[in-house]
Amino acid sequence: MSTTASRRKGRKSSGARARILKAADALFGELGFDAASTREIAQRSGVNKALIHYHFKNKEGLLASVLDEYYQALAATVLEALRAETGLRDRLDRLVDTYVDFLASNRNFNRIIQREASGGRYMDLVQAHTAPLFGVGTTLLKEHFPTTRSGEMAAAQLLVSFYGMVISYFTYSRLLGELMETDPMSPKNLAIRKLHLRRMIAIILESIEGGDADGD
Repeated sequence: MSTTASRRKGRKSSGARARILKAADALFGELGFDAASTREIAQRSGVNKALIHYHFKNKEGLLASVLDEYYQALAATVLEALRAETGLRDRLDRLVDTYVDFLASNRNFNRIIQREASGGRYMDLVQAHTAPLFGVGTTLLKEHFPTTRSGEMAAAQLLVSFYGMVISYFTYSRLLGELMETDPMSPKNLAIRKLHLRRMIAIILESIEGGDADGD
Protein backbone atom coordinates (compact mmCIF):
# COMPACT_ATOMS: atom_id res chain seq x y z
CA MET A 1 0.00 0.00 0.00
CA SER A 2 1.34 3.44 -0.93
CA THR A 3 1.99 6.12 1.67
CA THR A 4 -0.87 8.23 0.26
CA ALA A 5 -3.31 5.34 0.40
CA SER A 6 -2.20 4.49 3.93
CA ARG A 7 -2.78 8.07 5.09
CA ARG A 8 -6.19 8.12 3.42
CA LYS A 9 -7.15 4.89 5.18
CA GLY A 10 -5.92 6.29 8.51
CA ARG A 11 -7.99 9.47 8.12
CA LYS A 12 -11.06 7.41 7.21
CA SER A 13 -10.58 5.19 10.25
CA SER A 14 -10.08 8.21 12.51
CA GLY A 15 -13.21 9.84 11.11
CA ALA A 16 -15.27 6.71 11.72
CA ARG A 17 -13.99 6.49 15.30
CA ALA A 18 -14.93 10.12 15.96
CA ARG A 19 -18.44 9.58 14.54
CA ILE A 20 -18.91 6.51 16.74
CA LEU A 21 -17.85 8.46 19.84
CA LYS A 22 -20.20 11.31 18.97
CA ALA A 23 -23.14 8.94 18.44
CA ALA A 24 -22.38 7.01 21.63
CA ASP A 25 -22.15 10.24 23.62
CA ALA A 26 -25.57 11.33 22.34
CA LEU A 27 -27.27 7.98 22.96
CA PHE A 28 -25.67 7.38 26.36
CA GLY A 29 -26.90 10.83 27.34
CA GLU A 30 -30.40 10.38 25.92
CA LEU A 31 -31.11 6.76 26.84
CA GLY A 32 -28.48 5.74 29.37
CA PHE A 33 -25.67 3.25 28.90
CA ASP A 34 -27.77 0.11 29.39
CA ALA A 35 -30.58 1.18 27.06
CA ALA A 36 -28.32 2.32 24.20
CA SER A 37 -27.39 -0.54 21.89
CA THR A 38 -24.35 -0.88 19.65
CA ARG A 39 -26.77 -1.32 16.74
CA GLU A 40 -28.30 2.12 17.41
CA ILE A 41 -24.85 3.64 17.82
CA ALA A 42 -23.72 2.15 14.51
CA GLN A 43 -26.85 3.41 12.74
CA ARG A 44 -26.51 6.93 14.10
CA SER A 45 -22.80 7.12 13.28
CA GLY A 46 -23.31 5.64 9.82
CA VAL A 47 -20.79 2.83 10.23
CA ASN A 48 -20.82 -0.93 10.23
CA LYS A 49 -21.38 -2.36 13.69
CA ALA A 50 -18.14 -4.32 13.35
CA LEU A 51 -16.19 -1.04 13.42
CA ILE A 52 -17.36 -0.42 16.98
CA HIS A 53 -15.75 -3.69 18.05
CA TYR A 54 -12.67 -2.91 15.97
CA HIS A 55 -12.08 0.46 17.63
CA PHE A 56 -13.46 -0.16 21.13
CA LYS A 57 -13.82 -3.96 21.55
CA ASN A 58 -17.24 -3.64 23.22
CA LYS A 59 -19.78 -1.15 24.54
CA GLU A 60 -17.94 -0.90 27.86
CA GLY A 61 -14.79 0.14 26.04
CA LEU A 62 -16.82 2.72 24.15
CA LEU A 63 -18.15 4.19 27.40
CA ALA A 64 -14.61 4.32 28.79
CA SER A 65 -13.45 6.23 25.70
CA VAL A 66 -16.35 8.70 25.93
CA LEU A 67 -15.49 9.37 29.58
CA ASP A 68 -11.77 9.62 28.80
CA GLU A 69 -12.38 12.41 26.30
CA TYR A 70 -14.68 14.31 28.66
CA TYR A 71 -12.38 14.07 31.65
CA GLN A 72 -9.29 15.00 29.68
CA ALA A 73 -11.04 18.18 28.57
CA LEU A 74 -12.38 18.86 32.08
CA ALA A 75 -8.98 18.29 33.72
CA ALA A 76 -7.33 20.68 31.28
CA THR A 77 -10.00 23.29 32.02
CA VAL A 78 -9.74 22.94 35.79
CA LEU A 79 -5.95 22.89 35.93
CA GLU A 80 -5.66 25.91 33.63
CA ALA A 81 -7.90 27.90 35.97
CA LEU A 82 -6.08 26.81 39.12
CA ARG A 83 -2.57 27.31 37.75
CA ALA A 84 -3.10 30.93 36.77
CA GLU A 85 -0.55 33.24 38.37
CA THR A 86 -3.12 35.20 40.36
CA GLY A 87 -4.52 35.16 43.88
CA LEU A 88 -6.53 32.19 45.13
CA ARG A 89 -9.83 34.07 45.08
CA ASP A 90 -9.35 34.98 41.43
CA ARG A 91 -8.38 31.43 40.53
CA LEU A 92 -11.48 30.04 42.24
CA ASP A 93 -13.67 32.58 40.43
CA ARG A 94 -12.13 31.47 37.15
CA LEU A 95 -12.72 27.85 38.14
CA VAL A 96 -16.41 28.54 38.74
CA ASP A 97 -16.78 30.23 35.36
CA THR A 98 -14.94 27.56 33.39
CA TYR A 99 -16.67 24.67 35.18
CA VAL A 100 -20.13 26.11 34.56
CA ASP A 101 -19.22 26.81 30.93
CA PHE A 102 -17.93 23.25 30.52
CA LEU A 103 -21.13 21.71 31.88
CA ALA A 104 -23.32 24.05 29.84
CA SER A 105 -21.46 23.05 26.66
CA ASN A 106 -21.41 19.32 27.49
CA ARG A 107 -24.87 18.49 28.78
CA ASN A 108 -24.55 14.78 28.03
CA PHE A 109 -21.49 14.59 30.28
CA ASN A 110 -23.56 15.42 33.34
CA ARG A 111 -26.34 13.02 32.33
CA ILE A 112 -23.93 10.12 31.85
CA ILE A 113 -21.99 10.83 35.03
CA GLN A 114 -25.06 11.21 37.23
CA ARG A 115 -26.50 7.90 36.03
CA GLU A 116 -23.30 5.99 36.67
CA ALA A 117 -22.43 7.74 39.93
CA SER A 118 -25.91 7.05 41.30
CA GLY A 119 -25.53 3.28 41.29
CA GLY A 120 -24.60 2.54 37.70
CA ARG A 121 -22.52 -0.51 36.85
CA TYR A 122 -19.53 1.63 35.89
CA MET A 123 -19.23 3.91 38.89
CA ASP A 124 -15.61 2.73 39.16
CA LEU A 125 -14.82 4.49 35.87
CA VAL A 126 -16.27 7.75 37.19
CA GLN A 127 -14.39 7.34 40.45
CA ALA A 128 -11.07 6.69 38.70
CA HIS A 129 -11.44 9.89 36.69
CA THR A 130 -12.82 12.03 39.50
CA ALA A 131 -10.34 11.08 42.23
CA PRO A 132 -7.34 13.03 40.80
CA LEU A 133 -9.37 16.23 40.44
CA PHE A 134 -10.82 15.78 43.91
CA GLY A 135 -7.29 15.35 45.21
CA VAL A 136 -6.12 18.57 43.56
CA GLY A 137 -9.00 20.47 45.17
CA THR A 138 -8.52 19.12 48.69
CA THR A 139 -4.76 19.68 48.56
CA LEU A 140 -5.21 23.29 47.40
CA LEU A 141 -7.64 24.09 50.21
CA LYS A 142 -5.54 22.42 52.90
CA GLU A 143 -2.43 24.29 51.79
CA HIS A 144 -4.11 27.70 51.94
CA PHE A 145 -6.48 27.15 54.86
CA PRO A 146 -5.27 25.03 57.81
CA THR A 147 -8.84 24.95 59.18
CA THR A 148 -9.89 22.73 56.26
CA ARG A 149 -7.55 19.90 57.26
CA SER A 150 -10.22 18.41 59.53
CA GLY A 151 -13.56 19.05 61.19
CA GLU A 152 -16.83 20.49 59.94
CA MET A 153 -15.07 22.70 57.37
CA ALA A 154 -12.83 19.93 56.09
CA ALA A 155 -11.68 20.33 52.48
CA ALA A 156 -13.52 17.19 51.36
CA GLN A 157 -16.80 18.49 52.81
CA LEU A 158 -16.34 21.86 51.12
CA LEU A 159 -15.70 20.26 47.74
CA VAL A 160 -18.80 18.08 48.08
CA SER A 161 -20.85 21.19 48.85
CA PHE A 162 -19.38 23.08 45.91
CA TYR A 163 -19.97 20.11 43.59
CA GLY A 164 -23.59 19.91 44.71
CA MET A 165 -24.21 23.61 44.17
CA VAL A 166 -22.93 23.37 40.61
CA ILE A 167 -24.12 19.94 39.48
CA SER A 168 -27.67 20.14 40.88
CA TYR A 169 -28.32 23.20 38.72
CA PHE A 170 -27.68 21.13 35.59
CA THR A 171 -29.09 17.82 36.80
CA TYR A 172 -32.45 19.38 37.68
CA SER A 173 -32.51 22.07 35.01
CA ARG A 174 -35.91 21.00 33.63
CA LEU A 175 -37.51 21.07 37.08
CA LEU A 176 -35.79 24.33 37.94
CA GLY A 177 -37.10 25.83 34.73
CA GLU A 178 -40.66 25.12 35.89
CA LEU A 179 -40.02 26.35 39.43
CA MET A 180 -38.17 29.50 38.37
CA GLU A 181 -40.40 30.12 35.34
CA THR A 182 -37.39 30.82 33.19
CA ASP A 183 -34.77 28.89 31.24
CA PRO A 184 -31.90 28.06 33.64
CA MET A 185 -29.62 27.45 30.66
CA SER A 186 -30.07 30.86 29.06
CA PRO A 187 -26.88 32.96 28.88
CA LYS A 188 -28.41 35.49 31.28
CA ASN A 189 -29.30 32.89 33.91
CA LEU A 190 -25.98 31.08 33.59
CA ALA A 191 -24.21 34.40 34.19
CA ILE A 192 -26.35 34.97 37.29
CA ARG A 193 -25.59 31.45 38.49
CA LYS A 194 -21.86 32.09 38.17
CA LEU A 195 -22.15 35.28 40.23
CA HIS A 196 -24.15 33.43 42.87
CA LEU A 197 -21.57 30.64 43.10
CA ARG A 198 -18.77 33.17 43.33
CA ARG A 199 -20.55 34.93 46.16
CA MET A 200 -21.20 31.67 48.03
CA ILE A 201 -17.54 30.71 47.75
CA ALA A 202 -16.51 34.17 48.98
CA ILE A 203 -18.76 33.79 52.05
CA ILE A 204 -17.32 30.36 52.81
CA LEU A 205 -13.73 31.53 52.38
CA GLU A 206 -14.34 34.53 54.64
CA SER A 207 -15.64 32.15 57.29
CA ILE A 208 -12.62 29.87 56.90
CA GLU A 209 -10.18 32.77 57.00
CA GLY A 210 -11.84 33.98 60.18
CA GLY A 211 -11.43 30.55 61.72
CA ASP A 212 -7.75 30.41 60.76
CA ALA A 213 -7.20 33.87 62.26
CA ASP A 214 -8.85 32.80 65.53
CA GLY A 215 -6.57 29.79 65.70
CA ASP A 216 -3.37 31.82 65.33
